[in-house]
Amino acid sequence: MGRRLRAVEAVVELLSGLALVGLTRVTDGGVDVEYLAVGFASGFLYRHAQTSVIGGGFRASPLRNAALTAVWTPICIAIDRSAGDRGERRAFAAGVNLGSAAYWLARRE
Repeated sequence: MGRRLRAVEAVVELLSGLALVGLTRVTDGGVDVEYLAVGFASGFLYRHAQTSVIGGGFRASPLRNAALTAVWTPICIAIDRSAGDRGERRAFAAGVNLGSAAYWLARRE
């Protein structure tokens, strides 16, 4: 069950990331590559930290999950505040989704 759920999660993240990229291209005329790259790295690193630090999921270690969220939230808020417009924010969000999906696809067994 865990592998199927992870596959569904990766597909949803991939599709939502691609939808955000498409929406940004249509509404803003292009995607800000810098924010997309930062978002991709953020999503990839978050999933890596979640897998290596927490391991067994939320029920196995809720304090570790809370600590990771407490550390990661200010990073994302700082990046969001540095964005100048909605297109940059959407590019960052798309990058986070694509980076997270890429991590799950890279780790599949």
